[in-house]
Amino acid sequence: MHLKFDGLLDVIRSFQTITIYRHEHPDCDALGSQNALAVWLKTNFPEKQICLMGAETTDQAPFPASDTVSDETVKESLAIVLDTANKERVDDARFITARKVIKIDHHPDREPFGDLSYVYPKAAATCEILTEFFKDNTDTCRLPKEAVIYLYEGLLTDTLCFRTSNTTCHTLCMAAYLADYDIDIPGINRQLFDHSYKDYQFAGYIHNNVHWKEGEPAYIVLQQDVLQQYGLSAPQARNFIDELGHVREFAIWAMFTQHDNGEPLYDGSLRSKTIVINDLAEKYHGGGHPNASGVKNLDEDAIKALLSDLSKRI
Repeated sequence: MHLKFDGLLDVIRSFQTITIYRHEHPDCDALGSQNALAVWLKTNFPEKQICLMGAETTDQAPFPASDTVSDETVKESLAIVLDTANKERVDDARFITARKVIKIDHHPDREPFGDLSYVYPKAAATCEILTEFFKDNTDTCRLPKEAVIYLYEGLLTDTLCFRTSNTTCHTLCMAAYLADYDIDIPGINRQLFDHSYKDYQFAGYIHNNVHWKEGEPAYIVLQQDVLQQYGLSAPQARNFIDELGHVREFAIWAMFTQHDNGEPLYDGSLRSKTIVINDLAEKYHGGGHPNASGVKNLDEDAIKALLSDLSKRI
């Protein structure tokens, strides 16, 4: 698989201000691709104004804070939207007001947007796509080690350590290219996947309270009192979804977390080994990959309906 980026570098060169976006509830692929692109741009085009956009973050790895950017700056900028399939999920709706919008993504392109689009659903991560773009331009642009680390973090987490079904030869070739920069691979793995003792206890709570019957999805619903007991926000708790992914009998698994403000609504993470689930996620205010998706703003009746729909897929 070879990815094409016709015109991308030319457009980047033509703008003085570039704003970079990713999706709400960001993971390491969203933040990794965003920060890697920002570092690469600042290194190779120091005269440009580069702005990180978005309010939310993650605690799975350290990432810089976003920038405070005026409406006027956004309007004059080139907006590059990363790792986001649809406009509604972009974590700063002002991107649509920019002079030009570029979409770079690996999700199914069910809602095309942007003046230029580089969408490759066969790629396992947006960081995989950007790695090839940077690799293709090493004759004129330098890839700094800081950006390499961000890219590797996004690639490693979106493939669950290269265990997902969309991990390909191209994925591994891009990972090998990044590893050749002499990054601390064991250290990055520890940073991303080692737990504190309190997190270890929370993982035990998940194991002991998951609901499952043969022929049905495994799931857990986490109320705010439980999250507060373990000192976790709802997005932090959903990072533990992979705790359910190593059980041989679980064909589909889901984790739902009550909103941090205490309202009776839930966001959820859905996973499967082989069964397609992203079309069902779209039905419930979400979306994502065929085997890894998210949903949001569900009440208890909607959760029951979703679980019923998932059961029919098994």
